[in-house]
Amino acid sequence: MAIVKLDQLGKTYGKVVAVSDVNMTIGDGEFMVLLGPSGCGKSTTLRMIAGLENITEGELSIDGQRMNAVPAKNRDIAMVFQSYALYPHMSVRDNLGFGLKRRQTDKAVVRKRVDEVAASIGLTEYLDRKPHALSGGQRQRVALGRAIVRDPKVFLFDEPLSNLDAALRVSTRAELVRLHRELKATMIYVTHDQVEAMTMGDRVCIMNNGKVAQIGSPMEVYLNPASTFVASFLGNPPMNLVPATTGEGVVESGSGRIAQNGFQPGRKLVLGLRPEDLCPTDKVEDAVVSGRVTSLESLGAETLVHIDTGGTKPVILRGGRNIPAQLDQTLHLTCDPAMARYFDAETGVAIIPGEQQ
Repeated sequence: MAIVKLDQLGKTYGKVVAVSDVNMTIGDGEFMVLLGPSGCGKSTTLRMIAGLENITEGELSIDGQRMNAVPAKNRDIAMVFQSYALYPHMSVRDNLGFGLKRRQTDKAVVRKRVDEVAASIGLTEYLDRKPHALSGGQRQRVALGRAIVRDPKVFLFDEPLSNLDAALRVSTRAELVRLHRELKATMIYVTHDQVEAMTMGDRVCIMNNGKVAQIGSPMEVYLNPASTFVASFLGNPPMNLVPATTGEGVVESGSGRIAQNGFQPGRKLVLGLRPEDLCPTDKVEDAVVSGRVTSLESLGAETLVHIDTGGTKPVILRGGRNIPAQLDQTLHLTCDPAMARYFDAETGVAIIPGEQQ
């Protein structure tokens, strides 16, 4: 397949900087997810890789070949968009084989390839239908199949599941993971959906304001966010971020404390606590944070408890369905010190206790 390298890639529209200084290498056969909020530059980055946007600065290479000036049609990539972009007057079979026919591939080869791909993604019985006679999920599978038929070096996906309902998103997501495993293809996938990123990607590139905020495996970026932005963006609910100050062997949160010997006293920090890492305690002296329960959200398998600790935002505890919490009750929450994360109060950059910053 292909190794895709982005070296200080950038895109400007006049004076507006859309993407700046993007550096990453996507390995052969890797599934890389570009994740971030709307307007963060993830789709623009994907379109530069595809050749649909001119590159303002930096260099893009595929398998060591510079691609900046190579037309999109000559990059040997296939792209699946949010819209299905199917030809309405063509059957599923003709839609699937259109790219090969345009390349004047032998008819027998086209038919064989289309039949193989249709069987792999469950479209064999729909080959003679037109797109209007298909469901949304089936149309998306045709769009995926059209890309797979070409057997390109790189697959690019621009939020391909966002038009599907919740159940179809889950099943199609699993289908994509299976296809990646079977094809062993290099895939780059753009989404704003954290669940898609966590469940599909070998690695996740989180972007913000046109720049890379962090790259790592899904669990690496979840457990060790590089900044308060990543911590607050990844997770539902996100990581609790509590203003704190260092003391002698502790970090004071204002409504509690946590043991930590890695800082000089008197430093202002932001203490990061994942909702699932907190648990109630009867010992006030063990509390990392304490406060009044203001809201209970029962989600069936779990309950989210919102606690007013006196800060600008409530601290959220993720507990079991039978967690003993009531409105207006005062809760004291503790946490394993190893699961706490720390960020500089001014820059928002993650700090490792014991390291000089």
